[in-house]
Amino acid sequence: MKRFVWGVVLMVLGVLSFIGANGADKDDAISGGFMFLIAGAILTYYGNKYKNELKQTSEFALQMIRDDGKIDARELAQRVGVSEVDIRMYIAESQKKGVIPFKADIL
Repeated sequence: MKRFVWGVVLMVLGVLSFIGANGADKDDAISGGFMFLIAGAILTYYGNKYKNELKQTSEFALQMIRDDGKIDARELAQRVGVSEVDIRMYIAESQKKGVIPFKADIL
């Protein structure tokens, strides 16, 4: 979520540099604005991607708990399309947030 918010902040700064560009520093303000916009767009994209993968992982993990009574991290990684290490980090974060119970058996 932090990446997404910082991305939006950087994009707003980029737009503000376009609006405030005038006089002799116009070229510098425009090039700086483009850099802010590009960096903000990249951060926003990856922040949104992280959030979507976290939601998808939590949803599939809860479905596995309901069906099998356990979470298979390897199968979950294949379903989501990320590494098993990332899946385990997503599960840990979901457990901290209270979405997935701590007593869940993770294989």
